[in-house]
Amino acid sequence: MPFWKKEMDGVEYETYVAELLRRQGFRDITFTPRTGDFGVDLLATHGRNRYAIQCKYYSGAVGGAAVQEAVAGMAYYDCERGMVVTNSVLTEGARELARANGIEVMEYIDPKSRSFLERRQAWELVLLAAECVAFGLALHQVMIQDAFTWPGLGILLLLCFPVPYLLCRLIRWIWKRRQRNRARAAAEAEEVEE
Repeated sequence: MPFWKKEMDGVEYETYVAELLRRQGFRDITFTPRTGDFGVDLLATHGRNRYAIQCKYYSGAVGGAAVQEAVAGMAYYDCERGMVVTNSVLTEGARELARANGIEVMEYIDPKSRSFLERRQAWELVLLAAECVAFGLALHQVMIQDAFTWPGLGILLLLCFPVPYLLCRLIRWIWKRRQRNRARAAAEAEEVEE
């Protein structure tokens, strides 16, 4: 999914999760019927265990209902294990319920992070372009002054690429952490309302 496409529907997300699980060694992956699926979206086998998998593509936190659906689907489809997969975060209550019922949880499974260009935000691509321009200008200046040396090129490379890249990663980490904290705060507020 391109980084500029913000939303996808549940069916697209289920297809993405199925492909992700296939790459992680799951086999015999089947989709349950769209209606009357008894709480789960996918059935899959990993090792000797059969999994009932509930997929939730939400903008907010995922509540305990998703875990309850996975438990119900596990019993209905005669599965040994259950799993809830989401692009978001589970509420504390949902996490407790998952632990109590042995449901595995995969959070932050976001299709926007599939490839280099798709996972980069627009500002990261601009930063990368700026790094290339800065390197080109600095190298041009060095060549004009006829002061080209290998140690000088090493310092130039260090200043033009890794330092901005690390800054970019730090900013992204802070941004993601703030998103997670906001999602958890919203989830706790929803729990208090219930």
